[in-house]
This record gives sequence, C-alpha cells and structure tokens, in this order.
Amino acid sequence: MRRVSWASALLLVFTASMPAHAQLLTEDRFLEDAMANHPDIAAAESAVAAAGGARRQAGIIDNPELSWEREDPDSAPRQDTWLLGWRLPFDGRHHRMAAADAGIAAMDSDLEATRLGVRLELRSLFAVWHIAEERESVFEANLDRTRRLAGWLRARAEEGEAAGVEARRLELEVESMERATVSARADARAARAAAAVWSPRATMDVRPAGPPLAPPPAVAEVGGRPDVMVLTHRVTESEARHALRKRVAEPPTLSLGWTDISDGRRSFAGPVFGVAWPLPVFDRNQGRREAASAEVTRAQFNLVAATRRAQQEANGALASYSELYELALRGPLAVEEGVVEAVFAAFEAGEATLTDVLDTWRATVDVQMARLETMARALSAERELEAALGRPIGAGEES
Repeated sequence: MRRVSWASALLLVFTASMPAHAQLLTEDRFLEDAMANHPDIAAAESAVAAAGGARRQAGIIDNPELSWEREDPDSAPRQDTWLLGWRLPFDGRHHRMAAADAGIAAMDSDLEATRLGVRLELRSLFAVWHIAEERESVFEANLDRTRRLAGWLRARAEEGEAAGVEARRLELEVESMERATVSARADARAARAAAAVWSPRATMDVRPAGPPLAPPPAVAEVGGRPDVMVLTHRVTESEARHALRKRVAEPPTLSLGWTDISDGRRSFAGPVFGVAWPLPVFDRNQGRREAASAEVTRAQFNLVAATRRAQQEANGALASYSELYELALRGPLAVEEGVVEAVFAAFEAGEATLTDVLDTWRATVDVQMARLETMARALSAERELEAALGRPIGAGEES
C-alpha cells in the first residue's frame, strides 16, 4: 500500500507547481499594458509631428519685407523712402512640399518600425519570464518528489528495511536539487522584476501564461516591412529635392513704395517701383544639382540593398521557425508517467537500484528542460520572423 501512495505522489513532476490562487497574465494583456505609454513610441510619434510641422512650413509663402531709408546730408535735401518688397511665390514650393510629404511618410513608417521593435522586445521579455517560471516549476516538482523519497528511505532505514547509506546518498541529491531550484527561482524572480517595470500586473501572485505560437506563413513577403518602406519614401524625398535643385531661374522680387524729398522750403513726393531678378549667369545650381542627383542614386541603391537583405533574413527566419514550430507543438510522451512509476516500483521490490531511480528522474527532468528549450527557441524564431517580415505573423496575409 505504501508503494501505491508513493507512486501517486510521483505524478507531481508532470504538473506545474503553480499555486492554486495564482492568476495568469497573458502576453496580449502584458503587451497592452507595456505599449500604452511606451516612451520609445511616444518619441517616434513626436518625430512624425515634427515632420508634419516641416511639411506645413514648406507650403507657406514668403513674407513681404517692409523697409525705410532716410538720406539727410548737410548740403542736400532730405529724402525718406518707404518700400514694400515681396518675392513672387514661384520658387518651386510644390517640390519642397512633395519632399516634405515623403518625409512624413518616412516618419510614419519609422513609427511602425519602432512599434514593432518595442513589441518584439517586450515579447522577448515576457517569453524569458514564462520559460524561467516553467523551469522553476520543473525543479520544484523534482525537489518535492526527491524529498519525499528521502523521507521514505530514512523511515525505512530507521526500521531496518533499507540501508542507511542510500538514505544519506539521497540527502546529497536533495541538496543538489535545492541549489538548482534556488538558482531557477532567482532567474524567475529577476525576469518577473524586469516585466514589472512595464506592467503593474506582473506581481508575485501572477504567472505568465504560455505565449501562443502562430502558424508560419506560406511565403516570406517583405514588401511592407517598415524599415524598407522608410527607404522607399527617402527615394521619393530625394527625387523631389533633385527636381527642386534642377531649377535655374529664381523668381523676381517686386518692390513698391513712396519717397519724399524735402529741403525745408519745397517738398517733392511720389511712388517708387522696383524689381530685382537674379540672373543665372555664373551660379546655375550646378553643384547642388549634381549632389542631389547623386543622393537619388544613393537612396535607390540603399533601397535595393535593404530589400535584398530583408528577403534574405525573412527566408532564413521562415525556414527556422517552420522547423521549430512543429517540434514545439509536439506533445509530451505518454510513457513518461509509467516509466517513473515503474522504476520506483522495481526499486521498492528490490529489482532496481537507487541509481536507476535517480537516473530515470534526471532523464524526466532533462526531457522537460529540453522541451522548454525548444519552446524558447521557437518563440525566439517567431520573433525573428516577425522582425524579418516587419509585422506580426499572419497580419495582412494568408498563412
């Protein structure tokens, strides 16, 4: 009868040691908390607002200029002149506005890239927390059953039914497991403390739920990747600036005013008209035009290189994640519980040694650790694939 009750206790290793009152925090809820007021996202949003201000400024017509001059020599009449000058608004403003529009679009894409980067960083933090908690649970369960076995052997040794050396050996095993459990607990507490910086829900009585794994997409499409889109908009921006630099003639400045000449006895007054028009004799924007053309070429090649690198990363990430996804979803072997129970039954019947029991237990811990490692790698590969695609897996495509 003693063996039956002990065998039932052994099943603890296959269940999480989560307290009954512990609440689960899902990854989606954690991300919702952490991204609500994230400073990196707020900074990127400010950059978009700054680009909007530059766009508005690019469309504003130049202000007129009001001037006043007085000539008052001793031997000549005094002359006062008021002038209002204004440069005609034919200065390529539509090119500047087109460049500013492309700048806003680039900042919007940069904002999306920032949001994705923050999301992946937080998902990594949550995954580390989850894996650390699961590792702690495995070690705690194994420590619990090792302590139970040590107590059982100690009691049998005191009754003369078992060798005392086996009980003392098991005490060493308990100490080893205690140290491994404390180390795992320290990792879990550190991960929880890091998560608590971003979410007030990450408290001591909360455990992270297992992050879901999305099915891998059929193809790795990088056309909408935010950082690639930033470079696409930069090409448009450089092309607009090049069109502006190709201008040779600048618009004239018209002036209209009034002059008053007086020598104390007589006074003469009348309107003043003027025009100033830069003549493109020497400076025809040669250097700026060449520089702007080179900027267009550079932006285009940067886009091509970034697109190819993105496709390279996406293809590799998809291949890796597709392989790990299938392995991570594979369930535990049904024979595990029977193996653990059988080896202890054999030990109790004298057909197996304590070494056989401990080796079997270590094997069960090793396989659970291997599963957690596989899950951790699969979660990491999923994040790498999302980074390579530039969006959460499944967004905007069929998987």
